[in-house]
Amino acid sequence: MGSKWTFKSLNELGVQLIDCMHKTPSAQVSGVPYIGIPQMKNGEIDFEASPRLISESDYKLWTEKAKPQYGDIILSRRCNPGETAFVSGSTQFALGQNLVILRTNGLSITAEYLRWALNSSYWWDEVEKYKNPGAIFDSLKCGDIPNFQIPAPPLHIQNKISSILDSLTNRINLNNKVNQTLEQMSQTLFKSWFVDFDPVIDNALDAGNPIPEALQSRAELRQKVRNSADFKPLPADIRALFPAEFEETELGWVPKGWITTSFNDLIELIGGGTPKTSVEEYWNGDIPWFSVVDAPNESDVYVLTTEKNITTEGLNNSSAKLLRKGTTIISARGTVGKCAMVAVPMAMNQSCYGVIGKNNISDEYVYFQLKNAVQTLQQMGHGSVFNTITRDTFKNIKVPFCNEELTNSYSLLVKNYFSKILNNNYQNIALTNLRDTLLPKLISGELSLEDLPDLANQTEPV
Repeated sequence: MGSKWTFKSLNELGVQLIDCMHKTPSAQVSGVPYIGIPQMKNGEIDFEASPRLISESDYKLWTEKAKPQYGDIILSRRCNPGETAFVSGSTQFALGQNLVILRTNGLSITAEYLRWALNSSYWWDEVEKYKNPGAIFDSLKCGDIPNFQIPAPPLHIQNKISSILDSLTNRINLNNKVNQTLEQMSQTLFKSWFVDFDPVIDNALDAGNPIPEALQSRAELRQKVRNSADFKPLPADIRALFPAEFEETELGWVPKGWITTSFNDLIELIGGGTPKTSVEEYWNGDIPWFSVVDAPNESDVYVLTTEKNITTEGLNNSSAKLLRKGTTIISARGTVGKCAMVAVPMAMNQSCYGVIGKNNISDEYVYFQLKNAVQTLQQMGHGSVFNTITRDTFKNIKVPFCNEELTNSYSLLVKNYFSKILNNNYQNIALTNLRDTLLPKLISGELSLEDLPDLANQTEPV
């Protein structure tokens, strides 16, 4: 597709390329983030994606040429050459190998417009033009990148284009932050009820019952929370679902009257399958087919769409099964322990399990108990990655359990949070599709800026 704007090279536009150190510093338990390709996601830097941490002295050494700053664009030269991430904050970090900084002086091109131009088809045409094929990874040469050409409209047009695209991205990011808060609130309540047993401590304190010595420090912390000005006690009918005493079991001190059971006894496991890839009639249908690449961010909870779809014929002629909405999927091989809740009926491959509660145990309880089980497995492995999850894994996980009534009471309190998360996810799909539709039309000049309404504010949840 052509453009009504003049094409200019990055060098002509005053964009400086700053190379990184060509070695990797030692990892530390704490320190400054060292950003690599895995932390570059959706055009931004994800500091939550487990970056390596390095010492302050290594940070100074790795940033001698330049410290990444707001408006810089991080470019990958290798593995996924051409991928970029915009530096939108002030968090200090160092760059990993095969990454470079692109920094504009702002005289001919703004940082915000450059960000979007580097996501356009014009940019990817240049990447293909200059890309060097490798035996394992393709790559870009630092000497070639300044010659890449992109459309360069006048600065006032650049500002309008970036303002429109930024507003949509800001809405997406805001929804993501809201989802993160809602997911954390749901998880905090789960931990309070089913891990820390706060309501039992509350009942014991109010009844004057003795607190086991092993739980004294927890009870003292709980009392401080209860004495705080903003403390809101649970409704009496919910507190009545919890006992006022503890008893010692193989799991330690648990609420009196609760049973210690295998997690496997509380759930039904559903296996997956893959239709034959050689049969065209089995693929590209209207049934989403989940694999680990479709796992959402933790705070998004739900999986709504998948990279691949199968047909009814593919479902019926394979071991794949149709999962109902609310099923939790957990990856069992490869990238192990990723969890996602099904938003629409879908199938999955054999590297995953579908998990639902038995005897009307609620979906939200199963979701967080499953995530808690993954954390337990990681702790048992001292934080290392475990290789696989089998049916025996669930049999070996012991949990304290009360009854279905309590899990359903929990779900009633968090269902609204889950509903808001789902609505935000659908809205983000609409916003992303709108942004991706506008991007090429704005960069090319095909779309008149004056005719555009306030699209970001008019986009409502589905």
